[in-house]
Amino acid sequence: MVNKGRYTRYNIEEVKRRIVRALHENSGGLSGVEIASITGISRMTITKYLNIFATLRLIKPKKIGSVNVWFIEPGTDDYDRSANVFEIQRRFMEAISLCDGDHARNILVNVINSKVDHLRVLSDVIAPTVNTFNELYNRGRLGKTERLHLVSLITEILDYLKYTVAPAKNKIGIFSLFVAASEDYIFFAKIGALAFQMLGFKVLYLGNIEQHIDPFFDIDFQRYMQKLWGIRGGLLITCICSSGEGSLQFLYSVIKALKPKAGMEIKIVLFTPNSIRNVVDKLGSDYVANDLSSLIEWAKSINR
Repeated sequence: MVNKGRYTRYNIEEVKRRIVRALHENSGGLSGVEIASITGISRMTITKYLNIFATLRLIKPKKIGSVNVWFIEPGTDDYDRSANVFEIQRRFMEAISLCDGDHARNILVNVINSKVDHLRVLSDVIAPTVNTFNELYNRGRLGKTERLHLVSLITEILDYLKYTVAPAKNKIGIFSLFVAASEDYIFFAKIGALAFQMLGFKVLYLGNIEQHIDPFFDIDFQRYMQKLWGIRGGLLITCICSSGEGSLQFLYSVIKALKPKAGMEIKIVLFTPNSIRNVVDKLGSDYVANDLSSLIEWAKSINR
C-alpha cells in the first residue's frame, strides 16, 4: 500500500547539481517534464526549483510553442569546495576580456551559490583580475577606453554581489570604513569593503577622495565622521587604500587626528603596494596589508 502522505525532502545543492548535469548533457535544451524524468524529481518540485535557479540566472527558459524549454546559462557549472579557483579566475578574466559581462557575472553568481568559499572568490578570482588589467594598462597593452569598459563591468559585478551575498553573523559594535586615496586602488577599496561585509562588519564605502583634497578637506572629513559615529561607541576600523604616498599620508593624519575626538575606538589599516612600504611603516598604523588575503585573515581575528 502506498503512503500518500510520504514525500521526499530535497537539498537545494543536490537539485541544482542534477539539473545542471542534465542541461550540460543536453545542450539543445530540455522541457520541465524531461528534466523531471532525467533527475527523478517530481514535476511539481522541479518546476519550483527551475524558477529559483532562473531567478539566480543559472538557467533560462525559452518558449518554444506552448512549452518552456530550459537551457544552461553561460558560465554555469557545478562547483564544490575542491573546485580549482585558479581555473575559475581564468574563465572569469577571459569573459571580462571579451567584454562579456553576462558570462562573467554568471560565473561568479554560480560560484557564490556553490560550496566555494565566498571570500576566495574575492581574493583569488576578482582581485587578481583587477591586478592583471592594471598591469596591462600600465604597460600600454590596454587602451583607456577598453579599460574604462572593463572597469565598468567589474564594478557592476561587485555591486551585484554586494546585494546578493548574505553576510556572516554580524559583528556587534564593530564598524568599518573603506576609502580610496588613489584611482588605481578604488577597486581594492570596493573589494575590501565587500569582504568585510561578508565577514559580518557594518561597512561604509566612501569612494575615492584623491581629487577632493583641499585645505579644508580635513575639517569636512572629520565633521562627517563625527556626524556618523561621534556618539555611537564601539570600534571603527578605517581602511585607506592607496598607491599614492601624498594622499595616503594626508588621509592617515586626518583620521589619526580624529581619534581623541571620536566617541569610539578607531583602528587605522593601510592597504598599499610594497613599493611604498618604507613610507607606510613610518606612519605607525594598526595594520598594513598589500594583498586581500592577508587583510581578510587580519579581519577574521577582530572581535570585541
